[in-house]
Amino acid sequence: MIVDVHTHVFPPRMIAERERLCAADAGFAALYANPHARMATANELLASMDAAGVDVSIACGFWWQDAEQAADHRAYILDAATRSSGRIVPFVPLAASEPIEAARGARGLGELRITEADARITEAASAGLALLAHCSEEVGHTYPGKNGGLTPGALWRFISAHQEARVIAAHWGGGFPFYALMPEVRTLLMERRVVFDTAASSLLYNPRIFEVAHDLIGDGLVVWGSDFPLRAQADDRARVEAATRAKRLHPAILGENAARFLGL
Repeated sequence: MIVDVHTHVFPPRMIAERERLCAADAGFAALYANPHARMATANELLASMDAAGVDVSIACGFWWQDAEQAADHRAYILDAATRSSGRIVPFVPLAASEPIEAARGARGLGELRITEADARITEAASAGLALLAHCSEEVGHTYPGKNGGLTPGALWRFISAHQEARVIAAHWGGGFPFYALMPEVRTLLMERRVVFDTAASSLLYNPRIFEVAHDLIGDGLVVWGSDFPLRAQADDRARVEAATRAKRLHPAILGENAARFLGL
């Protein structure tokens, strides 16, 4: 099973109304004000999956501030998941003002920009929802969307404080695996409550990160995420396979770890 844990889809209406949504939501504008910033529908995701040989994709929403936008986006993702016969796994948006019950039918929440003390996280875990959390590096070049994610320090405090939460830490958790040489960090990682997705790796890190991460955290905590449509799934999968010289690791990174973590 090939599983992509990090993709984004939007209703066609939202794609058509990009300019209006940018004016209404500064966070959305930061990522999508540029008309060349890619947006895709669920049908486009399914076509991409067919071309890339992907069996299952997690489809994420956007961290809308407005509850109406979040509800519209959530309904679209849930409907797309139902129509996909299990190929699309819904990780839905939830505005800060909405109760956790609004996410009924989803497998997770994401892609989230969460704080270390977000009170909804305990409720999400009780409801059986995993979290795909946006994470950011504290160093390096700037890019749209970098600010506001969980840094390694914030991620450490978050997963330490919310021991019931299951977290997919996006973008290598902002570099969190590099701290695995610390005994207390390794102890936490051994609990297997957090995995690290590889979304946008080619835009952030040298390809050696796959080998280095394996040396630091083993082969069970890395899950492939393309960040489609930012990255084409076929191209991103090929880059992961090329960067991971030990071919025996391909099944784990490209699907087995995600299937186990999510109970697929």
